[in-house]
Amino acid sequence: MRGGSIFDSPELRHLWNKARAAVTKDPAPEDPKITFTLEVRPEEVKVLYARALAMQSLVDGWLDSREIEYLYVFMSRVNMSSDSREEVRQTLATREASPEKVARLVKEVISAVPDNQEEISVSIIKDMVHLSRADNVVSPHEKATIEAAARAHFGERAPNVIDLAEKTVKYEKALIDGKVSAGELEAHVKEIVAVATAASVPITALFFSGSVIGLSAAGITSGLAALGLGGLLGLSAMVTGIGTVVVLGVTAYAAARWVLGGKERELARQREHMIQEVIKRHQGAIEDLAEDQNAIALKLAEYVSRSDQNEVKLAQLKSELQIFRAALEELKQGKDHLQAQSPQHAS
Repeated sequence: MRGGSIFDSPELRHLWNKARAAVTKDPAPEDPKITFTLEVRPEEVKVLYARALAMQSLVDGWLDSREIEYLYVFMSRVNMSSDSREEVRQTLATREASPEKVARLVKEVISAVPDNQEEISVSIIKDMVHLSRADNVVSPHEKATIEAAARAHFGERAPNVIDLAEKTVKYEKALIDGKVSAGELEAHVKEIVAVATAASVPITALFFSGSVIGLSAAGITSGLAALGLGGLLGLSAMVTGIGTVVVLGVTAYAAARWVLGGKERELARQREHMIQEVIKRHQGAIEDLAEDQNAIALKLAEYVSRSDQNEVKLAQLKSELQIFRAALEELKQGKDHLQAQSPQHAS
């Protein structure tokens, strides 16, 4: 390999060597355990995870349509069923949450995955961070909730884990927005790896539930496969299980190509693939949200026709329908924005 790649850092070189050993089937005394991603977990685990995120959206006392949008993209990327989405909507309908309640539910989520507790713990903190930013304002209650959930599992490592989550969200947004160079993204990657090392958490944890911008674990895999890199990094089976040889999810997608040269060109290819995959997730979320909005509208129509109407319940149903309609518009606008950024769309 030529010098000057992101693999010059000791942490990444170590991970790279582990990846090569896994691919060549060399005996390795520290064989990494398998990480089964959230999208292949039982439906009840997905529901618990999504309900924790739903409660996080409520702790500031206000449910924003952009938070609904985020939840539906999340549920789309982990392939949740209609019945499961109904359970999440019931959680949202309570409009009640506190940092203590969310922390307890997060603990329940972690307990449901005894084989990958470190991974799911980091992942849910990352998703809570991104969800809290969906409306562009992170309230003191939201911040306190994230800190409480992180402390409950990580103790003194909690600040580092939160820092890692925030840097990952920043990295992914910069990548999809196309506002930074390959060199700047390399700096982001090195920073993230350094923080992960300080927090003593596996890098794969950051993509346990997929990518916060909308990529599923399967979408990350298809990106590697599209460039002929799946086997090289030992990630061809990510849809059923990923090993800790992953460098940084979608970063691995770019990193191996950058080693071979043409960084800016390969960055553009990576970004285009990501945009197309995220558009697919948005389309799935739009279809799910439209279906659920119709269900709410039917429930409202049925309730209006009843003689034993309750004004509070009626107002709640009307409010729920209004916010879901707004979220659907947010999703459609988000998809349009992504398509406008895509070179495929421009051509």
